[in-house]
Amino acid sequence: MTIESLPELANEMINTAVDAACKRIPPLWPLQSFVAVNPFLGLTDRTFPEAARLIDQVGHGPMLMDAAYYRSKCRAGAIGEEQIAAAYTDCTGLAAPRQATAWLEEQLVRDEVSARVPTVADWIDHVRGTNWAGFVTDEISKWCSSYFDRAQSRWAMPRREGSLYAAWKHAASIDLNPEVYGLRGFRTLVRALPESEEAAIAQLLFLLGVRGEEAEDFLHRQLMSIFGWSAWSVYQEREAPGENVPRQLLAIRLAYDAALLAIGDGFDAGRKISAPSSFTTAKYVAQVAAESTFRSALAARLAAATAGEAGAARKRLQAVFCIDVRSEGYRRALEAQADGIETIGFAGFFGMALEFGDSARCPVLISPQQSVQSEEARPGQSWLSEAWSRLRGSASACFPAVEAGGLWYGLAIAKRMLGGPEKAAGSPALKWEIALEARVQLVADALRNMSVEPSALAPIVLICGHGSSTVNNPYGSSLDCGACGGHKGDVNARVAAALMNDPEVREELTRRGIAIPADTVFVAGLHVTTTNEVVLYDAGRLSAQQREELQGWLRGASAQKGSEGVRRSRDWSEVRPEWGLAGNAAFIAAPRSRTRSLDLGGRAFLHDYDAAADADGSVLSLILSAPVVVASWINLQYYGSTVNNQLFGSGNKVLHNVVGTFGIWEGNAGDLRTGLPMQSLHDGTNWVHEPLRLQVFVEAPRVRIDAVLAAHPHVRQLVENNWIDLIAMEGEAFHQRRPEGQWRRMAA
Repeated sequence: MTIESLPELANEMINTAVDAACKRIPPLWPLQSFVAVNPFLGLTDRTFPEAARLIDQVGHGPMLMDAAYYRSKCRAGAIGEEQIAAAYTDCTGLAAPRQATAWLEEQLVRDEVSARVPTVADWIDHVRGTNWAGFVTDEISKWCSSYFDRAQSRWAMPRREGSLYAAWKHAASIDLNPEVYGLRGFRTLVRALPESEEAAIAQLLFLLGVRGEEAEDFLHRQLMSIFGWSAWSVYQEREAPGENVPRQLLAIRLAYDAALLAIGDGFDAGRKISAPSSFTTAKYVAQVAAESTFRSALAARLAAATAGEAGAARKRLQAVFCIDVRSEGYRRALEAQADGIETIGFAGFFGMALEFGDSARCPVLISPQQSVQSEEARPGQSWLSEAWSRLRGSASACFPAVEAGGLWYGLAIAKRMLGGPEKAAGSPALKWEIALEARVQLVADALRNMSVEPSALAPIVLICGHGSSTVNNPYGSSLDCGACGGHKGDVNARVAAALMNDPEVREELTRRGIAIPADTVFVAGLHVTTTNEVVLYDAGRLSAQQREELQGWLRGASAQKGSEGVRRSRDWSEVRPEWGLAGNAAFIAAPRSRTRSLDLGGRAFLHDYDAAADADGSVLSLILSAPVVVASWINLQYYGSTVNNQLFGSGNKVLHNVVGTFGIWEGNAGDLRTGLPMQSLHDGTNWVHEPLRLQVFVEAPRVRIDAVLAAHPHVRQLVENNWIDLIAMEGEAFHQRRPEGQWRRMAA
């Protein structure tokens, strides 16, 4: 059978439907560089309510909290009559009911029904109460984990040198498991499939009776039924374009549905499954009201904030921190240590888009521009350690090996627990070959984009990245710096400080009219967010007195912040070593004077921005198109993992098992898990993270913000399709950008 012979699905229509379905799936980064990704990334061309209805239909799950959650907010007074009434009008375009709260509570107990797109496995399970969907997921996960394995397993899947589809076709054509489970004729069907995934998809869609107008949503449902592996396949395609990995996975998933037709009496690709709706107008009104309540309260505090320390005297210390919400509290604590200390918020890669080893130390939205290596010698693995590794991985010897090494492992665990987290001090020297012109431009851009006046820099400028310190934590990189690609920010901070100290760079900058004071010394540091300690690197340029003074301030800030994180950071049984970015809800781009006097509770990304010094709007353009987008990815990852942890999160951390060194199973089988575990969001009794879409406050004229949105359609899409809220601060006047493109003044 060829594609051209199919009566209803022409080749072009199939390709269009397949491409559209695959583009709806976000990528999933590996554990080694776990990057926060907006789980709705492929849906941002739709409004939030449209996307929520689609996820209900093809993902069979919610994009909002359950009704009980919103009812509890109403009863606790967390959202009030005024907010509910305004949200009702915004969401429906109609005048609000006279008693909006009463209306909302009444509506939140009413059931609505949605029509969900089923796979054949879904249909059979719906009719018969079976679990074919779980079986299919387990089978596909079995083959994908073997194919994508990164040397975790000693037994490699045959034909891994070829494509995923080809390797699966060979293995599945001789695997008896599906037929033992009851899927008769499965091997025969697999053997008869075409050799290419494109032809296989066309043939299978014909067998399944999928008509053209149904294809996109039907294929999307196929991918959502194995969402984790679909997201991983999209990442593979991102790293190696042209391999068509999502298409290959789609062909594999369709094959199981085609085999199930034999027992799927009554299946029709156009028929839907009726189920309780996970999206209702009432729940969305409650969500918008909750966000309005938070936004209004924050706006009031920002409008009333005092400027803090006044005067133009030169600072004693300037400390540049990542915009990460965990930096907010530490910045306040450091500023409280002495007069003349100023902190600055800037994206944590500090404008240094680096490749370090085999990893990118920059936001995933950009590509590394410079390569940095470590001078640390890396000798090959000894024959003894290699033999021991093989012994542990052997099928016949692994259990005796563990028994024999049990005492040694116990001592090693005890040592790690008692000895504490690894210290960053004494890190190996870094080396790079970056042309002078590139070094100068990197520094010039960094100083401009962090909104500092070079000639007024303090004698000590601390460039402080951040990272976490945990043990026995597969999701450890999720607690590191998102701006550094899911790694610690130490390398970027050290390179930035070194380039800013470089005499050749400083001399050339002076020729360009960028004069850094001769006595200014840049020093790198790392804020360990688990313990709230700051470790200094390459501090030899500081005088002994400067080092002592700086270390004293940092110790004082750490003590003021306080933390039991030292115990948590080295406890191998700890499932909540730190709360990460839980609670994040706002992004503020403004001078530090707007926020210096405020305790924002670690809920805001803080980026310094001075509109008066940004005449051409280039810094504003950069902030809105990069840090704001990255922050929205983080925010929506936390949002998705909270409202629907089953689909967009990773379940119970206690049950996690590492798959192929790159991903996580919850248990010993099932789909590859995405997003965050429940222990990162919930303390066992209450939610620690409140799912609110990001509230972006920018101190800049509205006309400039509009110009940036016009130049960056993907950012405008986030605003106008309700994925983030954007507020312009002009003095004491605050205006919110509306989806239709207008600005609405917020009430005082």
